[in-house]
Formats: sequence, C-alpha cells, structure tokens
Amino acid sequence: MKIVVGVDGSAQALAAARWVVQLPLSSAHEVVVASVAAPPVFIGAWGYVHTGSSARLLDMAWKAAQHAARRAAEQAVGEFTGLPCPVHVVIREGHPIEALRRVVEELGADLLVVGPHGRGRLESILLGSVSQSLLHVMPTSILVAREPARAPERILLAVDGSPHSLAAARFLARFPLPAGARIDVLTVVAGSFDGFPEQGGVDFRDLVTFERRRAAEVIGEAVAALEAGGRTGQPAIRDGDPKREILAVAREHESDLIVMGARGVGGFRGLVLGSVSRAVSKAAPCATLVVGHHAGPSEEGGS
Repeated sequence: MKIVVGVDGSAQALAAARWVVQLPLSSAHEVVVASVAAPPVFIGAWGYVHTGSSARLLDMAWKAAQHAARRAAEQAVGEFTGLPCPVHVVIREGHPIEALRRVVEELGADLLVVGPHGRGRLESILLGSVSQSLLHVMPTSILVAREPARAPERILLAVDGSPHSLAAARFLARFPLPAGARIDVLTVVAGSFDGFPEQGGVDFRDLVTFERRRAAEVIGEAVAALEAGGRTGQPAIRDGDPKREILAVAREHESDLIVMGARGVGGFRGLVLGSVSRAVSKAAPCATLVVGHHAGPSEEGGS
C-alpha cells in the first residue's frame, strides 16, 4: 500500500504524520511525504486579493513558500524515523488541491492522509479547507487525521449497500490495523414510517419491514467483504438521520476511525453517505477514512 501524507508545517498536518506512524506498517508499504509551495497571495489596501506585485517581491515570496514547503516536509519526515518501510519526499508548487491530486495520480497512491486544519492566511490555501475540497476531486481514498494520534483499535464502518460503501469494506479488509482491532459495521435507516396510516392500499408497516430486511442485507454484504480479508465485523442498525447517527455511534463506542464510501445510494431510502461522508468527516470526533469507488489500485494484492 502506497500512502501519501500531505503536510504544510502546521501542528494538524504533523498529526497526520503521527497518525500514520501508529499503523502497523511493514516493508511492503511505502510512505510519501508531499509538501506544496502555494502561489504567493497578496492582499491589497482595499482588501482585494491578487497574485502579482513587483518582480522582486514576488520572487521573495516564492522563495519563502519553497523554503516553508521544504521545512514542512523535513518536520514530517522526522516523525517517521524507525518505520520499517521506505519514506520519500515530494515537493511541488501550485495550489494545494491540484498539486496533491497530481502527486496521487502520478504515484498511483492507495491513500492520501491530511490533517483537518492548516496554517495558511487565507482559507483558499489552508490545508484544512483543502481536506474538505479533496473529498470532491481526489482520485484515491482520503484519511483526515485528528489528534490525539492513536492506533485505530476501534473502527466504525458505515455502509449503505452502494458500490462505494462495499468498496470501503473491501479497502478496510486490507488496511493495516493493529491485531485485535474491533470493527463495528453500521447502517442507518433514514426516516421512519411509524404512525403513518394505510393509504392507497399501501401499508407503511410493510415498507418498514422492507427497509429493515434490506438493512440486514447491507450489513451482511459488508461483513462478508471483511471476512474475505480475514477480518470480522460487529453489525448494528440504527434509525434516524445518517450523519447524526454515525457521529453518535462513533462517540458511544469511542471509535478511533470512521470509514465510509465516497458516495451512497441516495434516493427515497437513503440509507447513508454521499454528502454525509463529507459532513461526518468535518464533524467527527476521530479520524475519518473516505474510500473512493476504486478501493485502491491493487485491490487483489493485499496490503
């Protein structure tokens, strides 16, 4: 598994590096520290933003940005001392989102790890805002790390029966986890038909029965995907708003990691995910892993 860690010199970005260190990595893994020198941005006297000034000022700003990017990478590499796998450094120039996307594509990375917040002066160049924007455009799975960095011994896998959530289960089955880690598999039945009268020959109680049967099938598919990778999952079904229920279960179980698919089934049933994955990753009390439909380029090859 090839892991790219995006850093910007902030404490939150270093938390991403520390989170990766907690994983039981081996010589079969590879870690790439990616740091981006963002274009200089100047704020004029009237508050407008522009990227041009005198040539000398622009050159000085670029050199400062490049130095900061190199320094951020050096700090992160220091966190990986003693890892059994190779650690490389990549320095790029450009907007953080586009630059990180190119790095991930060029390297064929399985996973991008970032912190939830960054250190920039403007939201457009914050790694924090980037971590949310990346969920829209990144061609790989994304882990948003949070402090305190600790080994993921309690994992919450939220599924909805969509191809993306099934890919999340398969990805988790080969993700490096500590021995004895517990995986809770959750699906949320959104909405309730309780108290609805029979209308037009439709008994809403039949719909409730159908939803619960389908939810059990969804759980079964995810558990089977985990078992195919040698792992087990503890099933749970909740009713209500998917975002609130996922966050509630994560807090109740003191989860170290929430795993979701990038998109869900949507529609009337709306068991989970899609926009929920972004909302949960923003409000989660722990690290979140959003898995794309690809589930990594080497799905058949293991870790």
